[in-house]
Amino acid sequence: SSFVVSNIGEFSRSILGSHFKHNNFSSFVRQLNMYGFHKINRTPRAQRTSTTSQTWEFSHPKFLRARPDLLDAIKRKALEPDPRERGRVELPGEVARLLNDMRDENKALWRELSRLGGRRRKVEKLTGIVRTLCDAIGSGAILLPHFNSSLTTITQYRQR
Repeated sequence: SSFVVSNIGEFSRSILGSHFKHNNFSSFVRQLNMYGFHKINRTPRAQRTSTTSQTWEFSHPKFLRARPDLLDAIKRKALEPDPRERGRVELPGEVARLLNDMRDENKALWRELSRLGGRRRKVEKLTGIVRTLCDAIGSGAILLPHFNSSLTTITQYRQR
């Protein structure tokens, strides 16, 4: 259920170079993984110095000696779906339409909220200006014209 590569350099030159478009061993390993093969680590960690001196063994449950009939069952793994698509359900037409309408309405409400926020800031600014003016008028610092064209302070205006 496994095969061994004992000399990576020689394997890359003689086997990969003549049977594949490349002679890159790490690309070959990635392809093996895509087809469900797994590396078996039989070399003790202390002896794993360089990749060229290591012995690499790969295994697949359907890769058995004298069982070529099982080779057709070794298939490339299906690509994993986009994580954003995982768990999505196809909605019935009417529900999908209602959901899209709700999304559109939600976007419109957010735009309106943004617009109103701008108006609120303008009103707050004007309110601040009016308060400042009222404080200045109340303290008598600002003179107001009286209906008979004479200038009087707000306090004099209030007394009449």
